Amino acid sequence: FRANLLNGAEGLSQIPKELVGMAGLHSNDLLLNAATMVFFKTSSGVLSDSKVRLALVQSVNVPSVIKQLGYPTHTVREPLLLGQLGFDVSKQQTGFDLAAAKATLDSIGWVTGKDGIRAKSGSKLTFRLTIADNSEYRKVVDTLRQSWQAIGVQVIPVYLSPADFQGTLSQHNYEAVLYGISIGVDPDVFAYWDSSQADIRSNNRLNLSEYKNATADSALEAGRTRINPALRAIKYKPFLNAWQQDNPALGLYQPRSLYLTNGTVVGLTDHTLT
Repeated sequence: FRANLLNGAEGLSQIPKELVGMAGLHSNDLLLNAATMVFFKTSSGVLSDSKVRLALVQSVNVPSVIKQLGYPTHTVREPLLLGQLGFDVSKQQTGFDLAAAKATLDSIGWVTGKDGIRAKSGSKLTFRLTIADNSEYRKVVDTLRQSWQAIGVQVIPVYLSPADFQGTLSQHNYEAVLYGISIGVDPDVFAYWDSSQADIRSNNRLNLSEYKNATADSALEAGRTRINPALRAIKYKPFLNAWQQDNPALGLYQPRSLYLTNGTVVGLTDHTLT
């Protein structure tokens, strides 16, 4: 399970205070073939409504989130990474539009109360966001909370230690989770988005959003069984369409591996790691 996921609490998320300003210290930002996202648990609760998920996506200015990180990276706006086989710029998630986000929630009956939080049928629009506690994710969560508060959604962050987080993740005991998944060079993301991988009986249960869409399933299975690159890209298009429409997660950015050296290491340059 751990081999397929990236725990942001392991390794360095920032330069340790005792090393800041040290003579000869070199910092290298090595981007990973991975994606940091907010995975919405689509099987229950308020996040089971695709319109609510759409509003959450519309209300987040992803470049502003990335600006808080303090290192250069690429945005992640679809289930495949920039430059990967099958990546299609036209299939990216909808961009930042606060007015549209509010209108989306208005259209499905979520009314803003005096406390600024929306409600419908006596229930408030609120959910818990589970996070592995580290400095980078705290910066991200602060921006997300402000974004979602602006449209009347209350988010309750749940920060967990690495050990507790892994247990919560493996049991899918959350409403939404901020995390990174390792994608690698090959664009086979079957394990993360096929409905079979949401089943408690699956080996890894890596479909963190518990996303289920028959069209997406067929496309994922067709794409991974083809050898011809051009044909694979074509087969993945229905999956990208479904993912764009359903918004089972909020794509954010490619995470990094922060690598520090004492002095210059010949041949070491910032590049993407698998």
